[in-house]
Parts: sequence; structure tokens; C-alpha cells
Amino acid sequence: MIKMKFNGRTFTNGRSLADAMVRDMNQKIERNLRQAATSSGVQMKKTSTGFEFEGSPENIDRLQKQLGK
Repeated sequence: MIKMKFNGRTFTNGRSLADAMVRDMNQKIERNLRQAATSSGVQMKKTSTGFEFEGSPENIDRLQKQLGK
């Protein structure tokens, strides 16, 4: 049996490890999107189809520039 560690958790199943890695990556992306939206004055909502951003055109442009970095 092979044991692997990821973020302090031990995995013996490759599928469980892959699920944990995907979940962690998705959380990091969402956290970065929320942080970028907040700093540029745009409101962000998570929907079943993805994310929706609301704000003035200037703030949306600022968000796009920030995400383009």
C-alpha cells in the first residue's frame, strides 16, 4: 500500500487524492476571484452556472485588468 500526504492529510487511494486536489484548487480560484472582485468594487455571486459579477462599467474594467495580471 502506498501512502501519500497532501495538505496534512494522508491518502491511500488515488481517487481520494485527486478529489482533494481538485477541491483545493477550486477553493483557491474562488477565493482569488472574490478577493479581486472586492478590491475592485464589484459584487460577485456564485450561481449554479458559474459566477456573476455586478458593478459599474469602470469597476468591471478594473476587475478585468486585475484578473489579466
